[in-house]
Amino acid sequence: GLPLHTDFTYQRDPPGLQIFTMVQPALEGGESVFGDGFAVASALRESNPSAFEVLSTVIRTYHSQDPVTGWHLKASGPVIQVQHGRIVGIRHNDLDRLPDLPPGNLTEPKEIDVFYKELEDAHMAWDALLAQDTHRLVIKLQPGDTMVVANHRCFHGRKCFTSTAQHPRIVMGCYVSQDELYSRFRMEGYDV
Repeated sequence: GLPLHTDFTYQRDPPGLQIFTMVQPALEGGESVFGDGFAVASALRESNPSAFEVLSTVIRTYHSQDPVTGWHLKASGPVIQVQHGRIVGIRHNDLDRLPDLPPGNLTEPKEIDVFYKELEDAHMAWDALLAQDTHRLVIKLQPGDTMVVANHRCFHGRKCFTSTAQHPRIVMGCYVSQDELYSRFRMEGYDV
């Protein structure tokens, strides 16, 4: 399967929307899994304030490199983005995340050990919440079904699947920038 994640964590400004259309589902399995990152972050803030503090302040770095196409993208940010006390974004993809490095002001081995222990504990608390069914929506998409995912807020993933060369699982998708999304909201009268 593919664990819950947000897309393009390695871009400075990840797209705001991801649009998936199921063209041909897998022969077996392949259910889509979605989760509300703001709900998970709020649950973490309530159940484990220290873990929330770590994941909303520690800067993590993500990357994507493809020598064939010439891409080498890299961006950084906290897992939980907070502005004025309000959760405003999620940046989470363990498959794209580089190893964490302690801030430069930590020089003593004990300080560095504490940094890694707090980060590990926070990440474990985060993963435990992500694993809960209360934070997941599992859907078997049928041909023509389309899902629109708020990439700064929602996670997506999928369960394992069986396919063949004659019957591959085919999903088409595209992205819309966060600026375009906010523009549309403002045109409709929303204060974003």
